[in-house]
Amino acid sequence: MIKESTIERVLDRLESGVDEYEQEIQDFAESQPHLMAYVANEDNEVFQQEELALLLFGTLAVYQSVTDELTEPEVATPEQIEAADDANYAVVNAIKGSFRAKLDPFFAKTKQEDLLAFIEDLVSAEAEAEEEGITKEAREPLFVTLKTVVDVLTRGSRG
Repeated sequence: MIKESTIERVLDRLESGVDEYEQEIQDFAESQPHLMAYVANEDNEVFQQEELALLLFGTLAVYQSVTDELTEPEVATPEQIEAADDANYAVVNAIKGSFRAKLDPFFAKTKQEDLLAFIEDLVSAEAEAEEEGITKEAREPLFVTLKTVVDVLTRGSRG
């Protein structure tokens, strides 16, 4: 399991290195080209520019947390990404109710609770902010997309 302390260390590093951020994105894209394509192209019409930036930031934080604590994951295939995405949307679509109620099944079945908590906090905090936040409509697709990133990057890990 990826620890909260690892996630916090990665966040501090990402937030302090503005000049290095573009390089971090490039490194991720080279290491995980299909995952980068998934994140960059995920229903672009659904997300506003700020939401796409948040999605990319969250993806980098998850990726670097995984590589810091575990090992460099194998390159995710389009089939693995699609399967994880479909499975995550099936869970969300099966539950009627609030956004938080839709998250409960994910937490009940994960070995990566701290990563999911990070994603939930990232998406919820931004949606609740009055300015420059994300729309409530984008919370669910953002969460599912980031959950899919977690799934494909931690597949096969013992965490």
